[in-house]
Amino acid sequence: MPDITNVNLTFLRKARGLAPLSRYAMLDDGTLLVSVPDELEVRTFHLVRYSEQGRSRRVHTYSVETLRKTEIAPDGSTYIGTTDDDLYLFRENRKTRFLPDRRASYTDVSLGVDTPRFAAAFCDIVGSGHSVALGELGGRLLWTKDISFPINRVCMDRSACFMAVAGESGDLTLIDHTRKTVWNHRQDVPLLAIATIGPTRTVFATGGPQVEVGGVGMVGSDGTLLWFTELIGTPVELSLDADGKSVAVLLALDATSGRLVFLSEEGLPTWDIDFEDARPTGISLSPSGRFVAVSLRDGTLTAYELTFGERVASLSEEATLAEARGAWDKGNVSAAAEVLRTRLAEVPSDLRSCALLGEVLTDLRQRALAAAQTAETVGDFSGASSHLTLAAQELPADARLTEAQGALRQRWYSTKLSEAQVALTERNTEAAEAAFLEAIQADPLATAARALLAEARYAAAASALERGRALLHQGNAPGALVAFTEARQKGVSGPELNELLRQGRVVEALSLGNALYQDQQYAAALFQYKKALRLDPENGEAQQKLKYAQNFLQDTQLSDRFSRLE
Repeated sequence: MPDITNVNLTFLRKARGLAPLSRYAMLDDGTLLVSVPDELEVRTFHLVRYSEQGRSRRVHTYSVETLRKTEIAPDGSTYIGTTDDDLYLFRENRKTRFLPDRRASYTDVSLGVDTPRFAAAFCDIVGSGHSVALGELGGRLLWTKDISFPINRVCMDRSACFMAVAGESGDLTLIDHTRKTVWNHRQDVPLLAIATIGPTRTVFATGGPQVEVGGVGMVGSDGTLLWFTELIGTPVELSLDADGKSVAVLLALDATSGRLVFLSEEGLPTWDIDFEDARPTGISLSPSGRFVAVSLRDGTLTAYELTFGERVASLSEEATLAEARGAWDKGNVSAAAEVLRTRLAEVPSDLRSCALLGEVLTDLRQRALAAAQTAETVGDFSGASSHLTLAAQELPADARLTEAQGALRQRWYSTKLSEAQVALTERNTEAAEAAFLEAIQADPLATAARALLAEARYAAAASALERGRALLHQGNAPGALVAFTEARQKGVSGPELNELLRQGRVVEALSLGNALYQDQQYAAALFQYKKALRLDPENGEAQQKLKYAQNFLQDTQLSDRFSRLE
């Protein structure tokens, strides 16, 4: 997407107690939906639609205690809101409570657009366990997933297929709608705001008094950091257009002022708007990125229309050089290179930009080589290779980078191959296998590492198989099953292993059934004996114990019946 060349105010309205804008409230036609408290009736709220000229129309009225956060579907049919302890769903003039049988403290909530689903982050009452949930707007819970870190924010993408979860610990996780973790990323500071369009682009914001360097960063499809731009202020909200090419970040500068900053997809600031009278509370960017609305703490609602064009081409030579040097001074070398490349594409005769681009790319190469050397020194060959690969994307034909990458991979392969062979002599098969896999990562076409890996896996599988037989002979069915499963994972298959697994499960079911039988849990014991017979229909012990359990279960039920009659 081209850069922003102009911003115009489309309307400004005020409403007492205006709720912070929901993430996807602004539409491509310039209209948006807002939750506004009734000025006279306590616990009464109105869902109001504003036209592109700022004319308001009431859509729904609903009653609820004061909501901490409200998320509204763009068509106005559904909205959700959280209090300190509850999450409410409003649909078809009905209000329902999400997870009514669970006591929880809700941290954040985010509503999708294309599919009627939402994401909610919550913790238990004492704040020790943290989870996210995927729910349908009808009130049905699809699933929950425990999260290992305290959650600050959660964001559902427009398609409602992915949710990004950001933590106070600096952890950032992307989860798909099937509950699978797509990638993990980590910063060393708390994450205060996030926005995502799915696996390819997720942005996060850090800041506040405890953070030395705050700003906005973008994470790519493999969880790696694409760029980070320093910004002054405490982040309040982030917003992305549907393609993730335009980033809007809302910042609080102090208790009574704030700023809206737009960033390009390379992380370059392209426009900013100051709010001097009140602190901002919410932002919504339309799918196309053409319209944006901001809500302020004093009830002000402001909408803007953005104009895009080739901003860099229209800049003067001095302005271009100043912007590139500014990005370079902040360490954002890739962004500086992008500014200069864009300038040269529009003005091929700009010699000063060409010369500065050469200096920037030389610095980028040197930084990459130094970072790769540092990573290799501590044994992080994968990290060293990543540094060189990222630099090669900016300098695809650079001979020094190509030569360094090739030499690094040779050292990587040789080192890991040696480590694997040493581990084998020490009978540490797990370490050997891990080293062989790294050697293959270093040189995917080398056959020596693959052949030795096959031998190591075969030896480990044979050892696991033998260990499983011994444990099964001792009656240790759980340990035997673990060993047999390990053997299967190492590549063993066939009728013999299948038979051993069947025998192990039979012994396990019988052992568990006997323990339950002794504990007079006859129904549970009966289930285990039936499971053993399903695996081994001719098993005499299971048949006998099954009859005993059935008789005792019938006697117990009969006794209960008589006690109830009395």
